[in-house]
Amino acid sequence: MKGANVHLFVYGSLMFEEVWSRLVRGSYVKRTARLHGFSRRKVRDDVYPVIFRSHEPDWVDGLVYLHVTDEDIRRLDFFEGDVYDRQNHTVLVEQAEKIVAAVYVLKDDYYHMTDATDWDPAWFAREGLGLFLGRHRGFR
Repeated sequence: MKGANVHLFVYGSLMFEEVWSRLVRGSYVKRTARLHGFSRRKVRDDVYPVIFRSHEPDWVDGLVYLHVTDEDIRRLDFFEGDVYDRQNHTVLVEQAEKIVAAVYVLKDDYYHMTDATDWDPAWFAREGLGLFLGRHRGFR
């Protein structure tokens, strides 16, 4: 996967500038996007979400960052850790254009860490973001 051509779909904490800007060095165009065939759930006893393949006609709304560099992809891979696979999937950008983007998908072996609760970005902005940033002070 060539960095200059990697589009990255994000659906959780990385949608928030306060998190994104602490992790990446580059400046990227972002657009709203939707990923079909996946569900987004809160992580048990935490404030961030994960996604996994859904058997229901489900989707996840998020953002896609365009043309993310290899260096920033490596930084994001390190941040996301071993519980995710970075996979390529087609996303619907701004409800019209289809593009292939990398997505961090929860590995099957870690499904036990999910909560039955859907993750709400508005709740995260109000209540979870400060907690998340406090727990991840060391990145940058």
